[in-house]
Amino acid sequence: MKLKERATKKIDIRETFYSRTITATYYRFFMQFICALSLLAIIGYDNAIPINLGPPNIYKVLEWISIFFLTVDFFLRTIMFFEEKEKIEKSILSHIFCVNTFTDIISIIPYGWLPYPYRVIVPVARVFKGARFSKSAREVIEGLKEKRFEITTVFIIFTFTIIGSSIILFVVEEGKNPKIKTIMDAIWWSIVTFTTVGYGDIVPKTTIGRVVASVLMIMGISGIALLTGIVSSAFTDRILKMKLSMEEVMEKKTRQLSNHFIICGYGRVGKVVAKEMKHFNKPFVVIEENPEAAQEAINEGYLTIIGSATDEEFLKKANIKEAQGIALVLDSDADNLYALITAKDENKNILAVARANSEDSVKKFIKLGAKTISPYQSSGYDISRMLISPRTAEFVSIVMQSDRTIEMGEFYISKDCKYAGKKIKETDIRSKYNIIIIAVITKDKKTIFNPKANDVIEIGSTLICVGTKEDMERFEKIIT
Repeated sequence: MKLKERATKKIDIRETFYSRTITATYYRFFMQFICALSLLAIIGYDNAIPINLGPPNIYKVLEWISIFFLTVDFFLRTIMFFEEKEKIEKSILSHIFCVNTFTDIISIIPYGWLPYPYRVIVPVARVFKGARFSKSAREVIEGLKEKRFEITTVFIIFTFTIIGSSIILFVVEEGKNPKIKTIMDAIWWSIVTFTTVGYGDIVPKTTIGRVVASVLMIMGISGIALLTGIVSSAFTDRILKMKLSMEEVMEKKTRQLSNHFIICGYGRVGKVVAKEMKHFNKPFVVIEENPEAAQEAINEGYLTIIGSATDEEFLKKANIKEAQGIALVLDSDADNLYALITAKDENKNILAVARANSEDSVKKFIKLGAKTISPYQSSGYDISRMLISPRTAEFVSIVMQSDRTIEMGEFYISKDCKYAGKKIKETDIRSKYNIIIIAVITKDKKTIFNPKANDVIEIGSTLICVGTKEDMERFEKIIT
C-alpha cells in the first residue's frame, strides 16, 4: 500500500528542480554542464567554426545528448507553467511569447539545421539558457528588471534621436554627399556618431550636417553616461538587497536560538573559539564589525552579525537574553569591558569569558562577573609546565587541543537525572559509557577532585568528565 502511495505521489517540479533544495542545486549544476557541453559541440561541429578539436561525429553525438536534456528541461518548465497557471495569473499567450520560452525553443534547434549566419542564434540562446541556471546571472537580470522603466525611457530617447538625426542628415546631405545614398547610410552614420565610435567612413559635407553631428556627439556622450549610471545603480541596488536579504536570514536564524553562545570578534582568538564550538556542535553566533572578517566567518558557515559588539543593538540581534555564554575576544580590553557591561545589562546570568591583556583589566573583568583568560599568563604557564613536566603538559595538550577523540566535558545533574542521589559506584557511567569522572563541583561551588566510589552525586552538582567524543555524546543524550 505504501509503495502504491509513493508511486502515485505527485512530484512538485518547482520544489524539485527550480527551488533552493539540494536536488535543485545539483540540477542547476548539471544543466550548466549540459549548456557548456552543447557549446563545445558547436565549436567542433562539422568545421562550422574553424577550430578542429576532433572528428565531427563526436560533436554531433555530444550536441544530440545536450539537445535531449535541453528538451527535457523545456517540457518540465512547460508542465510547471500549466500546473501553476492559475496561481501566477499568466495567460498561455504571454507564456508562449515570453523571451525565456523563445530561448528554450531556439536552444533545442540543432546547430547544423540553420544556414549561416542564422545559426549563430543557437549558441547565443544556449548561453542565455545556461545563464538562467546561474544565481549571479539571475540577480543581474533581476537588477536590470527593477530599472526597466529608466532603461526603456533612455532607449526610447536614443531611438528618436538616431531616427531624427538620420532623417535630417539624409535630407540635407542627399545629392551633396556621395557616401549618403539611402536612409540606411544615414542611420549607420547616426549610430556610429551617437556611440562616439566614429569610423570616419561617412563625413557630413554641409554646415547643417556638421551641426547635427556636433549635437549628436554631445548627446551620445551624455546618453551613454546616463545609461551606464542607470545600469551601475541597478547592480548596486541589487547587491545591497542581496546583502540585506542575507543579513535578514542570519537575524531570523539567530532569533530562533536559545541557550547558545555569542563570540564577540572574529580575529585570531575568535576563529579558534568558533572552530571549537563547531567541533563540539554547540550553537553560536559571531558578532564582527570588520566586513572582511565577517564575510570570512559567513564563508565558514557560521551565523554572523555584521556590527560592533559594544553596541547594544547588535547584542540584541544576537538574542543575548536567551544566550548561555559570551566570549569577549575583541582587540582591545576597553571594547571587551564595554561589551561585557552591555551584555550583563541584558542578561545578568550569562556566563562571560573575556580575553584580558593587562592585570588591571583582569581585576575589572572579575568585578563585573566575567572569567578571564590572559594570553601572556596562559603562555607563560604552558611554557613552564612543558619545561617542568613535559609529558604531563603534552598529555593535557592532547586532551584539550588535539583533533583526536579524547575530550573533557561537564554535565549538570538535575532532579530528573537518573544518577541524582546515587553513589558513583552504583552508576553505569564507567561501565556502560566508559567515562571517567575526574571532579565533582557541588551545588555549593565546592570542587571535589578525584571523587571516591562512595561519593554521592547530588542534585545541582556538576560532573567534570573525560572520555572519547563518541562516548561523551552518548552520555550527554541520556543525562540532559
